[in-house]
Amino acid sequence: LLITAIFLFFFKNLNLGIDFKGGIMIEAKFKSPPDLSFLRDQISDLNIGNSEIQEFGDSSTILFRIEKQDNDDTNQKETIEKLKNSLSSDIDYRRTEFVGPKVGKELTLMGIKAISFSLIAMFIYIWFRFSGWQFGLGALVALFHDVISTIGFFALTQIEFNLASIAAILTIAGYSINDTVVVFDRVRENLIKTSDLTF
Repeated sequence: LLITAIFLFFFKNLNLGIDFKGGIMIEAKFKSPPDLSFLRDQISDLNIGNSEIQEFGDSSTILFRIEKQDNDDTNQKETIEKLKNSLSSDIDYRRTEFVGPKVGKELTLMGIKAISFSLIAMFIYIWFRFSGWQFGLGALVALFHDVISTIGFFALTQIEFNLASIAAILTIAGYSINDTVVVFDRVRENLIKTSDLTF
C-alpha cells in the first residue's frame, strides 16, 4: 500500500488547488440554480484558460476556479471583470480570491513543515511518555503509514488537494496517535506484568 501510494504521488502527482499552484477563485450566489453546462460553455467562450465550475454548499451558490493568468496582477483583474461582465448583473459575489505563484510556493512549504513538525513532535512526546525510543519510532512509522496512504488516495482519485486537505491529514494523524497511545499503554502494562519476557 505504501509503495503504491509513493508511486502514485511521484508519477501521477496531486491535483493541486489554487491554494498551491495559483489562480482565481470566485464564489457567486445566484437567485435561482443555474444551468452548469450553459455556464461552462459561456466561460469557455471567454478564452481565459482552464476553469472549473462547481456547486458550493447549495445549488444556487457556484464556485468558479480559473487558472493563473500570465504576467502581472492587471491580467488577473481583467479576467475577473471579463467573467463578471459575462454573467447576469443580479449575482451576489461573496468572495473573490487570487493566489499568486509565490504565495502558492510558500503555502506548499508551510504545509510540508506543518506535517513534518507534527510528526516529529508526536515522536518526542511518545518517546518521553513511554520512556522508550522504540515506542516513539513505532508511533512515527504508524503515522507515516497513515499520512502517506492518504496522500496516495488523493493522487489516485485526483480529488483537489488544498489547505483543507492539509488540515484533514493533520486530523488523521491526531486520531492515529490517539489510537497508538491506547495500544502502547496496554503493551507497557503487559511488559510490567511479565518481567521475565524481553521487549
